[in-house]
Amino acid sequence: MVVFNNMTGTIHSLQYGNKMIFTDGNGPKLDAFRAQTDNDNWAYGQWFAKGLNNLHHNVLNQSAYTRKDGSVIIAYTVESQSPCGYKIRDLGISSGKYEITKSRDFGPDDFKFTTNQIWTVYTDGSIELQANIISNEPSQDLARLGYVMKTPEDLGCYTYYGRGPHNNYNDRMNGAFVELYNSTVKEQFVNFPKPQSMGNREGVRWCALTDSEGQGALFISAASPLSASALPWSAMQMVEAPHPYQLPESDGNYLHLDLKMMGLGGSSCGQDAPLEEDRIKAGNHMMGFIIRPAGNDLTQRAKVSAAGEMPLGMSRDRAGMLNITTARENAVICYSINDSKKVFDYKEPFDLREGGKVTAWYKDNEQLRVTFEFNKIESIPVEVIYASSAEKGEGDASHLVDGDPNTYWHTVYSVTVAKYPHWIDFDCAEVKTIKGFTYLPRQNSSNGNIKDYQLQVSNDGKNWGEIIVKGSFENNQEEKRVMFTKPVKARYVRFTALSSQNGDDFATGSEIKILN
Repeated sequence: MVVFNNMTGTIHSLQYGNKMIFTDGNGPKLDAFRAQTDNDNWAYGQWFAKGLNNLHHNVLNQSAYTRKDGSVIIAYTVESQSPCGYKIRDLGISSGKYEITKSRDFGPDDFKFTTNQIWTVYTDGSIELQANIISNEPSQDLARLGYVMKTPEDLGCYTYYGRGPHNNYNDRMNGAFVELYNSTVKEQFVNFPKPQSMGNREGVRWCALTDSEGQGALFISAASPLSASALPWSAMQMVEAPHPYQLPESDGNYLHLDLKMMGLGGSSCGQDAPLEEDRIKAGNHMMGFIIRPAGNDLTQRAKVSAAGEMPLGMSRDRAGMLNITTARENAVICYSINDSKKVFDYKEPFDLREGGKVTAWYKDNEQLRVTFEFNKIESIPVEVIYASSAEKGEGDASHLVDGDPNTYWHTVYSVTVAKYPHWIDFDCAEVKTIKGFTYLPRQNSSNGNIKDYQLQVSNDGKNWGEIIVKGSFENNQEEKRVMFTKPVKARYVRFTALSSQNGDDFATGSEIKILN
């Protein structure tokens, strides 16, 4: 028996025969967080700032129908967002303790995921999930992207077909071979001095959680192999425990099925963050898996193929071009804008910079309609054309406009140390109406965070007029928003840093956006 929650868009409870798989409220939920490792020091501050540690899930719309083969289709559009952002402070490398405090309440423009989830419930009890996952900050680096669920503790036998038998990540997996492995959930725990991400297995085709008599559930990849882990504690329970003996009594088995888990890199003692190919961004992704009752021969039970309905996805790039996607082959997609009766066949991305409501559906199946609303894009696409100082590679000035909060501009320090003022020139490509700008400080360090600033504009990139705005930023890592007293028209913008928060000669920044 399966029960769905129409408020969160997922399985509320699941029971196969007399064996409970998910008790109330413990079905699969979108997840992008892991208990940070020592090497995650470059990124985990952003994970908490974006609220990845506390995602709440809310259904925006839903539909259901029964196919001719008797399968029930349940479709949800789910918004996943934390109620607030958080600040995390390491209380000492040897203590294993962190102080986690609320930073500010979140609104509709703060980081969030929007997921089209289609559940196909087959007549034999199997349940397939196909999900299209997007976010409003597609360049954000995530710890992982997938689903987490909790099963009762008695489903403690863990079998998987993937890389093993030891911990492996996508940049630490060549010595782990794809085989069939049998273990227990408790044996997946690694007794690190400080509990952190562990138990991950790459290339998982399927896994199973069963009791001592072999009853339980299989979890099978519906497309490419998954990253998977099963542990007696949640990610936050491990974050909050300074040492293993301080972990709480286990309240169940936490199973993660991930499209991708970010690699480990070597930031704590050498190479910096993981390579780009070993990361997972919060962009437009498709993933799926199948849940079905376990049996005596797990390998045979796992031999099923995905046959569920595929969701439609929508994403808009920084220039305002909207893309409608699906994993369904040869699909004809129709769409309308702002409830207009005029219907278009989707052929290529189209301009939606001004925002609006877009509804899309398959031409041969209007029951799977999805609707997304997009706000007007405030920022102007710009290019950095000059920097008075920039550390080559690590601190390229182009990082200020790449949409990635984890990259940054840094003035020269390796050969010499350039002194204030430091300035950056931006090109808007054509004359634009400019109303203000935002500045996001470097996120993984306060080194070089700017205090005093000024901004000028130009129409030829050579003659700079009077100062449009001048001021001082607050000393924190949050994005600063500066609006002009009246808009100006210009093609070029010069941002000048006049001093740093800590008095040193460096200037840094993660992102600068020019607003219109």
